[in-house]
Amino acid sequence: MKITFNIPKEIVVVKEIKKTIKELTIEEITDNSGRKTVKAFTKELGQLILWEGAAYDAAGQWTDADVQARVLELLN
Repeated sequence: MKITFNIPKEIVVVKEIKKTIKELTIEEITDNSGRKTVKAFTKELGQLILWEGAAYDAAGQWTDADVQARVLELLN
């Protein structure tokens, strides 16, 4: 049986999980030039993609300060 909607419906499939954190612990950062991605693996939130694609190219040679600024930008 199929049920067709007149207008497509947006449905939440996975329940949202909220966390309140005071600080973030980055355990590892990976830089994959082949896939053009920089990922940070955090204790509190899991994986964050910091830069990918064109943003990866624009970031160039990133520093710890760049990582901190990018994490704050993504989470604010």
